[in-house]
Amino acid sequence: MNLDKVYTEASQWVRMCNAILWAMGTFLVPISVGCIGLAYQHPKEKYFLAVASLFLFAMWVYVSFLYRRTAADARKALIAIEDLWGIADGMALYRLHGQVGLQWFSLFNVQVCALVFLIGTWVLLMIRGTPVG
Repeated sequence: MNLDKVYTEASQWVRMCNAILWAMGTFLVPISVGCIGLAYQHPKEKYFLAVASLFLFAMWVYVSFLYRRTAADARKALIAIEDLWGIADGMALYRLHGQVGLQWFSLFNVQVCALVFLIGTWVLLMIRGTPVG
């Protein structure tokens, strides 16, 4: 079996997953948070803005959930290949990083915490109401 090709494709997959997640976050997070400011400017639209905000952010979290597992599988294969090839510890990039997407401090867990915070913010906005200026 030609492990060079497997290693190349698996590493490309990990990079593509990361690129998709960060690119989505680059526009979904500001739009989602921007809906809070729009709710202050347009209080009559706050229910629509709340749903839109939470939907956009939750979509990013969901896509992250999906790609996290496949990226972890690719990392597992990459680590196994590095072990098989006997690459020195200091040079085995994927072994050094490990399964970063599955650890407590992963992007996914931060996203979930941020989504909970966003939900709490919207609940407060709905209870307190938005100032009418």
